[in-house]
Amino acid sequence: MADEKKAAAVFQSKFNSLMKSDDVEVRLDAVRQLIKLKNRTLAIALLIKSLEDDNWRIRKTAVELLLAIKSNAVIKGLISTLKRENNANARNSALEALISLGHTVTGHLKKAYNTPNPDVRKFVIDIVGRTKDPKALPVLLKAIEDKDDNVRSSAIEYLCDFRDKSAVTSLIPIMKGVNTWLAYHAVDGLGKIGDARAVDALVSALHRKDLRKPVIKALGQIADPESLTKIAPFLKDGLKTVQEETIIAIKQFYERGISEDIIIKTINKIHGSEAVSLLAHHAKSEKTDVMIASTVLLGLLRDKSVLPALLEMAIEEEPSEIIIKTLVSISKASPDFLIPFFNSKDLYQRRVICGIAAKAASAAFQDHLISLLKDEDGHVRSSAAIALSTLDNPETVKHIKPLMFDRYEDVQEAALKALLRLEKWLDTDEITASLSDKNPVVRKSSAVLLGLIGAKKAIETLGAALRDSDVRVRTAVVDALSRIDTPESIKYLMPALSDESPEVRKSAAMAISMIDSEEVVEPLIFLLNDTNVFVRVAAAKGLGSTRNKKAVEPLINLLSDTSGFVKAAAIKELGNFKEKKVKEVLRRLLKDKDAEIRATAIESLSIFDGIFRDLIPLLKDNAWSVRKKAVDVLGKFFKSESEKYLKDTAELDEDYQVRETAERYLAI
Repeated sequence: MADEKKAAAVFQSKFNSLMKSDDVEVRLDAVRQLIKLKNRTLAIALLIKSLEDDNWRIRKTAVELLLAIKSNAVIKGLISTLKRENNANARNSALEALISLGHTVTGHLKKAYNTPNPDVRKFVIDIVGRTKDPKALPVLLKAIEDKDDNVRSSAIEYLCDFRDKSAVTSLIPIMKGVNTWLAYHAVDGLGKIGDARAVDALVSALHRKDLRKPVIKALGQIADPESLTKIAPFLKDGLKTVQEETIIAIKQFYERGISEDIIIKTINKIHGSEAVSLLAHHAKSEKTDVMIASTVLLGLLRDKSVLPALLEMAIEEEPSEIIIKTLVSISKASPDFLIPFFNSKDLYQRRVICGIAAKAASAAFQDHLISLLKDEDGHVRSSAAIALSTLDNPETVKHIKPLMFDRYEDVQEAALKALLRLEKWLDTDEITASLSDKNPVVRKSSAVLLGLIGAKKAIETLGAALRDSDVRVRTAVVDALSRIDTPESIKYLMPALSDESPEVRKSAAMAISMIDSEEVVEPLIFLLNDTNVFVRVAAAKGLGSTRNKKAVEPLINLLSDTSGFVKAAAIKELGNFKEKKVKEVLRRLLKDKDAEIRATAIESLSIFDGIFRDLIPLLKDNAWSVRKKAVDVLGKFFKSESEKYLKDTAELDEDYQVRETAERYLAI
């Protein structure tokens, strides 16, 4: 013990000497060496001391090493650093580190809050507020009554981010208080929490000019229908900023599900013919949120002048849902407003119009959508077909069908989707006859459609189509037969297993594996010897899905396959069989030289009892993906037996993904 103390003293003296160097690199190297120090207590103390260094690189390195150690001693040292009033660098670095440690620091911070030092209490609130641990709520609730205003305001602000409704009763008295600064934070919090219990108190605060704007914002966030009539009058408030907040709030009512009828009636009842002019000025605002909200409300009031603006907003890469909702509302109530835009020169507007028409499902758009089926843009043609299908009109079928043979596959797929919706109007015999068409695209799409509608009477013709000269057609036929649930399907699918095309063989393997019959097992076993890697993979997956014990030995034999893809597929499918022999084979694979094989074996072993001890050594595997998979299986299926090992991994693993995975299971 004496020798250890002496060695520690010598090391510390040498370290302190190095840290006095003017050369940053010398000091930085000294800090980095601390992670190798066996005396962990001394290493932590010196790393904490290094947070006082003037150089940010050294402080950053010290923080990183402390986070890598991540122990109770580290947490206590960091919290102690928060109390050092003479070194802002150290305090800020400690703050950063504690936030990075997340929920693990909550218990320590609860104790640290009980200090007469308001700065430390403020730090504690900042940390628990940013780590967002639900277990920290009691501290935040206590802090909103703190005697220090800075602590109270921070607590209120962070408490709101938790959206915890238990805070409402504590925030209302603060909002009613004379301290405007705290009242503002309380109002903001009540809005974020969104509890309707706060509505009456918020409405009663509308008379306060100093709080009116945040109160209107909060009421918009809560969107209680009864409060709409209370804020709508402020569209004519003397302050422009209050008008703007009111416009945004009313839009939020609409976004949160208050019907357009209620919004329109409320605005018209209070402002009458002035409503449009009140909003029109703001529709030209340079503030984007105000401009959008005004335009939406004008759209609800059926002001045709804003349609170009709404459509312009709708063609953005990620248009707001409320813009689309508004346009759909207009389309349903006044379809004639939208009709001119079907002829827009802007292809993006034509795409949007088709999407709006699909949601509105108005017969008034039928002829215009039929015209767009011949549009030069494939996306427009696709969208027009989908929109027409929502009308449920048999007359549209003949117009959509030609798109089954469009030059673009995505248009073909859209047409098939549209026709599937119109299934009751389709002529199955006509589609079946198309399997003999000269155009292979026609034959392929017809086969796909027959499969989608489950045309049982077309089985025989589909079976004959398996001799089609085009691979795409034969593949589509295989898929169609797999979708049509009849005993005859398997009879026609079996020959496809020996098709000259590997793509057809692969599809056939996947198709017959979905048939609940022992008859499919032997053919799938035969395909395990196919010359094509992807056919062998499909056969392995198919065998696994049958859960038939005859598949076990062939899948084990497949482990000697030269392809890693095939071998991995076999390992994964063996996980469907809880057999002693399978268990032993998979256990041996835990030592395979290929990391992916080891990881896959870990996952497949998860069905077996008592294998957690076999997996523990994999927590030290040199591949992070293997360690992570071991953590996943241990945490999900063997948590109680392996909790100690998971804790060690969460604290010591060098990879943050592995540590976070372990932490997640420990928190459950």
